[in-house]
Amino acid sequence: MAVFRSKSGVALATFAALLAAGCNSAPGASDSAVIDATSERSPDVAIDDVAADAASSADVHEDTSVAPPDAPPVALCVRSGRSDAGVSDGGALACNGAAALCDRRFDQVAYATTHNAFAVEAERFGAPNQRRSMRQQLEDGVRGLMLDVYLDFGRAQLCHGPCALGRRRLTDGLCDITRFLDERPGEVVTIIFESYASAAEVERSFVESGLIERVHEHRAGEPWPTLRSMIERDRRVVVLTDRDGGARPWYLNVWSHAWETPFSARTPMELDTCRMNRGSRANPLFIFNHFLTNPLASPELSAMVNNDPFLIDRARRCQRETGALPNFVTVDYYDIGSVLSTTRALNGL
Repeated sequence: MAVFRSKSGVALATFAALLAAGCNSAPGASDSAVIDATSERSPDVAIDDVAADAASSADVHEDTSVAPPDAPPVALCVRSGRSDAGVSDGGALACNGAAALCDRRFDQVAYATTHNAFAVEAERFGAPNQRRSMRQQLEDGVRGLMLDVYLDFGRAQLCHGPCALGRRRLTDGLCDITRFLDERPGEVVTIIFESYASAAEVERSFVESGLIERVHEHRAGEPWPTLRSMIERDRRVVVLTDRDGGARPWYLNVWSHAWETPFSARTPMELDTCRMNRGSRANPLFIFNHFLTNPLASPELSAMVNNDPFLIDRARRCQRETGALPNFVTVDYYDIGSVLSTTRALNGL
């Protein structure tokens, strides 16, 4: 849990404190910081107005026409038709855009990943972490999505802390992924949940979105399949979670499969570390957190760390020091800087 101090009045401190619970502070989180809000995003930002605007628009995302929470889930997502877009790479099968990745195991590939992928300006979230929609992120090449899920209005919702600051139904967010995978049969996508909802509540949204058809089942300690195998079986969605992991064969305990670097850096110097935070280095997946929070995310902070050579140099140094490929190269404002080209470089493309 981050502690916020502000010299700019109660508004920023209150808003930041509300968000603190949603900033990777899930049960068991060990990374913490005292954040000095004297270096806030901009003196011109009216935090009160942002929070009030998000709260007033929050109900727009709530669809009261859906079945009540205790009704059996049914498919609600309007599906896209199958397409061969992005499948061919010089006549060969392209896996996540490249034939060279097809015969690599899932844990031998790097994926551009968005932190709080749902908290976007387009959805009028207070204190967003991204500018572009989840669907646009996928179109641009993002293949890992960090999502925070809460129970609100009796439904699983994507929220960053208090849902009054912005919400979107989890079903709707997962529908974006379902339709993208309908149209792009050569792609593999990973979801990393920070969850404050039960596995049953999350599962309902997977059924309603149709994404349940594509989830990959996996046991800790078993070798990961190749991308080719996942694509041929159309089991192209890996789901990791910090709550109720293992409650379903496809709902995987993130810290049984992965480890991470710290997530509460305020400056580039604080970020420039390869030390382990949660998980175990014996786990095959490496979550490479690479974003700044001071006291919130901002395009200005992302511009400080999302560009090469800083990004690629840190990633390669951590790979050398730990012997692990950074699998999930996780950033705020992915459209700023070089995360997509850096991820290609890590994959040797």
